[in-house]
Amino acid sequence: MDKKNHNNTYRMKINNPLTSITNLYNKSSNWGKILFLVLLLLLVVAIFKPMQLQRKEGFEQQETFLLKTNDDLYDKFYSEIYDELVFNNLKDDYEVGEIINKTDVTSQSVILDIGSGTGHHVAKLKEQGFNAVGVDKSKSMIEKSKENFPEYKFLNGDVEKSSLFQPNSFTHILCLYFTIYYMKDKNAFFQNCMNWLMPGGYLVLHLVERDNFDPILPPGNPFILVSPQRYAKERITQTKLIFNDMEYTSNFSLDNNKNIATFEEKFKNTDTGKVRKNEHTLYMDTDNDILTMAQNNGFIVQGKIDLISVAYEYQYLYILIKPN
Repeated sequence: MDKKNHNNTYRMKINNPLTSITNLYNKSSNWGKILFLVLLLLLVVAIFKPMQLQRKEGFEQQETFLLKTNDDLYDKFYSEIYDELVFNNLKDDYEVGEIINKTDVTSQSVILDIGSGTGHHVAKLKEQGFNAVGVDKSKSMIEKSKENFPEYKFLNGDVEKSSLFQPNSFTHILCLYFTIYYMKDKNAFFQNCMNWLMPGGYLVLHLVERDNFDPILPPGNPFILVSPQRYAKERITQTKLIFNDMEYTSNFSLDNNKNIATFEEKFKNTDTGKVRKNEHTLYMDTDNDILTMAQNNGFIVQGKIDLISVAYEYQYLYILIKPN
């Protein structure tokens, strides 16, 4: 099978079941939709209940209360539980499949994944035979990536520093899952990407409609393919969970006037009562303003991939190109 047919098959495997389920749900009566959601919830409970026995013990710390902010919060503790909070295999498969199909990924491509986290996107690309490397600002996340995928390459570095890579090093740069919003100086980021990309290279950028996207974390939504935001009178911004002997809560808040959002997480050890708080500061300009910054730095906006197919509504992967 040639590469093109292989990529199309990969994409179809993900899209077809999702499309069929979504169409069936949309065509159902109100009672049918309620029954569908109940059955889906029972299925989720049946899947995840056996996993309770495999859970790790809660966190340990000396302090009664510990506050961690942006760069400091991605430590060993957070890197160990990160996937339990945000990892979504279906989403990652869909993103990789769409990127391969829409950005001319070949065996000659050299792909950089910025903010590579625990390494899953790099691994999925490598498993299909493509040349990919991950970079992350957090040493603990890089260590976790290497633990997860020791055969692949992951680097620790700050992408806001122009000296991190040589000019014309990559055919593709990926910046996924809110990574762009941790960067205060986005112009420096776009300048660096323009410099590091080969002529005609692609920058794939994850952006959201900041006033509309769903900030509930995946394990906090039992319905998987249906966002509870559609049926809520007001936007739901909190996630509440109990896992690993911890009570977990998170909340997203946005200041439109300052273009700054705060994502706060609280972990409470149910045995000791000790609390850890993570405070993420997100520099959350509108998606249009961020795209304008990219264009002002020379990028051409070629298109976008809507993530609604995997229930990430109002979230997109924008495809930007460095001119030849």
